[in-house]
Amino acid sequence: MSATTSEKRRASFLAALRATGNHTIAAERARVSRRWVYWRKAHDPAFARECAEALRQAQDRLRQQRRATLRDASSTGSVAPQGERGNMKPPPCWGSQDGEELVVNGSALGSRRIVRARAGQWTPRVEARFLAALAACANVKLALRAVGITPGSAYLHRKRWPDFARRWDAALATGRVNVERDLVAAAIGLLDPELEPPAGLGSMSVAQAITVARITARRGG
Repeated sequence: MSATTSEKRRASFLAALRATGNHTIAAERARVSRRWVYWRKAHDPAFARECAEALRQAQDRLRQQRRATLRDASSTGSVAPQGERGNMKPPPCWGSQDGEELVVNGSALGSRRIVRARAGQWTPRVEARFLAALAACANVKLALRAVGITPGSAYLHRKRWPDFARRWDAALATGRVNVERDLVAAAIGLLDPELEPPAGLGSMSVAQAITVARITARRGG
């Protein structure tokens, strides 16, 4: 390996370590092996010191981000449980790696670092996908199934995060309007076979279509 290549790898790894506080994620982003990192730290005291400083900077920034998030949560009535969510959204450019979502994780001792999201974990992306599905189908169970989250986890997350609960309620209200609109369109389509039924509804009986049309008529359209 040339000296120039080595220095580029060194600089790239240190920049990623300052951003993430995670040796593994940083090594992957810099396209170096963890073996190279630990060998270099063992044989280059200056590099070892630079790594320690990079970790300190990452910790400081991620802790500041967490404190800011907790202040925002407090101002909106949310309560951030110990070790839960906090500032799980990572900085820009660190939302994913190799197709996997990244989140900010912390320990009881207050250390923070960017890690891969676990399966079944609530993350900003999972929240967004769930709310989008809920707004489309107005069915909590179906929306949860779409994102691979259990109802127990969902309602606990809702209880812990009032802001998420408000967005949940808004998505559900939107979903009900959308589903009702599409059902009415399908009911009208029964009178005009040339009209294509709305996508995503599946089969609907004449009785269902008439019932929805009547409900909508009573509500003023």
